[in-house]
Amino acid sequence: MTRARVVWPAALAAALLAASIAARAQDPAAPGAQPPAQTTPAAAPGAIGDDVHVKAGLTCESCHGRAQPGSTGATPVYAPIRRTAIAPLCARCHADASYMRQFAPQVRVDQYAQYQTSVHGQQMARGNEQVATCSDCHQAHGILQVRDTRSPVAPSNVAKTCARCHADADRMTPFGRSPEVFDEWSGSVHASALLERGDTSAPTCSTCHGSHGATPPGVDAVANVCAQCHVREAELFRASPKKALFEMMGQADCLVCHNNHAIARPDDSWIGFESPAVCATCHDETTGGAEVIRTVGEGLRALHRDTDAAADLVRRAEEAGVLVEDGHLALAAAREAHVRLRVLVHAFATPPFEDVLKEGRSAVESAETAGHAGLAELDFRRTGLAVATLFIIGFLITLFIKIRRLPPIDS
Repeated sequence: MTRARVVWPAALAAALLAASIAARAQDPAAPGAQPPAQTTPAAAPGAIGDDVHVKAGLTCESCHGRAQPGSTGATPVYAPIRRTAIAPLCARCHADASYMRQFAPQVRVDQYAQYQTSVHGQQMARGNEQVATCSDCHQAHGILQVRDTRSPVAPSNVAKTCARCHADADRMTPFGRSPEVFDEWSGSVHASALLERGDTSAPTCSTCHGSHGATPPGVDAVANVCAQCHVREAELFRASPKKALFEMMGQADCLVCHNNHAIARPDDSWIGFESPAVCATCHDETTGGAEVIRTVGEGLRALHRDTDAAADLVRRAEEAGVLVEDGHLALAAAREAHVRLRVLVHAFATPPFEDVLKEGRSAVESAETAGHAGLAELDFRRTGLAVATLFIIGFLITLFIKIRRLPPIDS
């Protein structure tokens, strides 16, 4: 991350999260420091009009203080920023509830307190200026609202913003962090949902690690992080025998099977005793739980296979012009049962699984019945059409013979 520039035109205003403190200005980190006064510049040619602080009426001096002595004209010079002072400077306003209420009452005022508890904030407090501070994520000038898709902290941009540091091997190695996490996440089911389908509820870095209070979740916290979205899976897992077993082994619950950043879309092939089955990393057909694995794996694959076959029957009937709405409804029920079964895998037991599997098989049978009925109706229609065609041809032949036998018309 680069430091904010020292020289900025007065027009480029904006007291911004990354602004420095002028030599003769009050130290913004000092206890009891007051938020900057709201002032409106007499003229602001070329101002960053989209910046939230400019729109609020703040100017360069609101954060920078006065320009350095001898700095006059259209390009005043401000004192260089101290990275260790950026967060306290931002907190002058953003930690003041009464001040923030004038502009954005919905914005939380505990961000600085959270930052101090984060890995970034703790390292910064020790004087390590290589870690992230406010301006590294939000920019120094031209700060946009989070909901603005151009903002570096908008959901679709968060991972790339984090990657500016966390994908840098030279920067991460001294901290013992892997620089591969961005590439791993980019190939995950979460990244696909967010970046390809535009689902802004899909997890990105800050969803699991936090934003201002960013801290990697420990072994004992991983399941709680995943449970923010995967509620039912978490409930089933906590009630399963695996919970106590993983705790005894010191394993991080969900990560044992799903990984952390490179999370793949679940597949029925994960359940079994041969690669690429996830179960095979710990189990074989002689270990405890083998019967559960066999029942669950075979049940999932059979339901998926039978659903596809029933769908083919329904499709063939529909393409031939037969109404098969009942078949589509049954297929939807079968697919829903399949999704529920994938969730019930986290119970690591057969009773709840087998009950839903029966529902799925029943739905598949209904779809097959609808498909076969549609194809039977199609055959009936074809037979009827053939008979009708023969009847018409016979009628035409008879009519032709009758006409040929009529006496000629006298001229």
